[in-house]
Amino acid sequence: MKVDSLSGLIGRICELEVVRQSEHGVFLSLPCTNLSQASRRREQEMQCVLLPKKFGIFAHGSKIAVFLYTDSQDRLVATTQTPLLKFGEIGALEIVDVVANGYFVDLGIDKQLFVPAKNPKAQNLGSQIVVYVARDKQMRLIGKLAIRKYLQPCKQKALLYSCVKVLVFEKTPLGFGCVVEGRYYGLVYHSELAFSPSIGETLILKVTNLRKDGKLDLGPKREQSVKVLLEILQQHNGCLELDFKSESSEIFALTALSKKNFKILSNKLVKENLAYFADKNNGRKNLCLRESTSS
Repeated sequence: MKVDSLSGLIGRICELEVVRQSEHGVFLSLPCTNLSQASRRREQEMQCVLLPKKFGIFAHGSKIAVFLYTDSQDRLVATTQTPLLKFGEIGALEIVDVVANGYFVDLGIDKQLFVPAKNPKAQNLGSQIVVYVARDKQMRLIGKLAIRKYLQPCKQKALLYSCVKVLVFEKTPLGFGCVVEGRYYGLVYHSELAFSPSIGETLILKVTNLRKDGKLDLGPKREQSVKVLLEILQQHNGCLELDFKSESSEIFALTALSKKNFKILSNKLVKENLAYFADKNNGRKNLCLRESTSS
């Protein structure tokens, strides 16, 4: 990536050269090549940034990996601290303050990241929100909440049926919207999960479908086998007080299965004559093993 000015590196980690020392720290600049010594010195003096002395003392000519951002007075400053997110990245960050026009979140450096919001919801300090790190017109780093806007259509057919790392960023009537591999949009339906993930939670899910619009359908890492439910039934003396009317939370508490998988596996057991649904007096049913299976 060729960058001609330091402002183009705001929000990134880059290697800069020590060109001058002062009582406040060292001044860094982009390394200059193919220039005379005098021209090189003038060019570096015009484009330099302060690395405060609390980050260490470095010799003239040393090259240091730093992260660039602007301070509270919009001055360009460098740090050797490693940010949790860089410019152009999406991730979950912890809320440290809620104000009338947005949030302040912990970026992992001395300065907190401001996330504008017209009507910020009452969030507990320490909870997480998912943001995209952008730059405003003044080249200041800010967080953006409109995550979908920064996701691109997936064209990688190789991702189909593979397990991927996803970040949950929204809850919808259909399920949970996720950032897949840091750049694609994926949806995991409520029926596919045995629990409700938190916003900002990272999961490993399987890509079950690649839609024509480039969005991804997601599901559990692997299909549960009939053997799993058989073993659970045997552990409960051959009978589970569950049927298809049971709440997802009830099913998960007893089986660690999603309601969808419970239905699929139960139907398979019944079809193979390994189990049956026994009627109860309250109009509900229990899933029970056949005697030959439970013995």
